[in-house]
Amino acid sequence: MTFPISPSYAELDAGKYTVFHKKLLQEKGGEFQLEFLNELADAKRFVDFVRTEVPTVNGESVAIVPSGHITEQSFKDPPKNVERTIYECLKDIPPRVACKASFWAEVTLRHIEEGVITDPRWLVANGGQTETGAERIEKALVLNEKDQQQQNKSIDRCVRTALRRMSGLPARGNRSVFVDAPFARAWWRERLVTRILERGAVVEDQAALVEVVKRQSQTYWERLVTMIVSRGSVLGSVDVQDAFINSLAKRFREDSDTALRSASTLTNALRRFSAISAARELGALEFDEIGAVADELLARF
Repeated sequence: MTFPISPSYAELDAGKYTVFHKKLLQEKGGEFQLEFLNELADAKRFVDFVRTEVPTVNGESVAIVPSGHITEQSFKDPPKNVERTIYECLKDIPPRVACKASFWAEVTLRHIEEGVITDPRWLVANGGQTETGAERIEKALVLNEKDQQQQNKSIDRCVRTALRRMSGLPARGNRSVFVDAPFARAWWRERLVTRILERGAVVEDQAALVEVVKRQSQTYWERLVTMIVSRGSVLGSVDVQDAFINSLAKRFREDSDTALRSASTLTNALRRFSAISAARELGALEFDEIGAVADELLARF
């Protein structure tokens, strides 16, 4: 019997990309960080700069999100329709590829090359809507002779933000790919919702599920990601993950003011659910049986 071979996808050389990160973060406000930020001002120069430092490993190229769908604000924090568009373009990517920072770095560079991300300085956008990435870089680069140390910190923060937006920052742990990189975050959230919906009539509708994974805070999503990707997690079963998130969506629908909308309360609920899962082998139960356990637990919050 023969099995189909999954295609390999183009990505930056993972080892050299790690070296690139370390080199960039070695000295706050150093020459390499300054060069990186200056190259962001021009799309071609920036792509050439990265590709000179880190070659691409050949493989299948992913589809590109159609031009015009992404603005600076929607790249930094994609609304649900943009996240859905990103996922639809990239949905054939297998999870083993979608968890790699080196892959998402290549995806981001391709979108800069194709003009979908019209200004690479979008990578540095952070915080509220009033400050663009270009403005943030300009402020960081203004010579401040009175406080060189503070300026170096500002430059370093810009570089770190760019790396997080580009691919996730491994220095922040494996969660960073799922949380910080907009393309990767959209893929994982939409894949999760799609996977639950495929279970049929027993689950909440798409809007309710999106309410859980998208409309809460970034911290909230990061807590859910911890449940999914933590090594050795007793919630590693997709049935357990899907049932818990579906039960959260149900709780949101039934009680719009539930304390479970708080990231801190979610953390407590996850901790208790993890303890139950470890004691009762929830992964061995059917989806609806796991859901009943989750419903009972979440009703207490």
